[in-house]
Amino acid sequence: LGASLQHYNPVIDDALGELFDIPEDWVLVAQMPFGHILEEPEPKDKIDIRERMKVFK
Repeated sequence: LGASLQHYNPVIDDALGELFDIPEDWVLVAQMPFGHILEEPEPKDKIDIRERMKVFK
């Protein structure tokens, strides 16, 4: 089983709300389609977390 988190673009909120009868007080943030894995993903180059994120105390 595989999944992919997809963040929404606010431009499509109204259309999706109508299409799927989503209550107006809900906020569309993301979707996560899932299913069978058809092929293995390519390896990703990752930047060290210490370079990507800073914590200020």
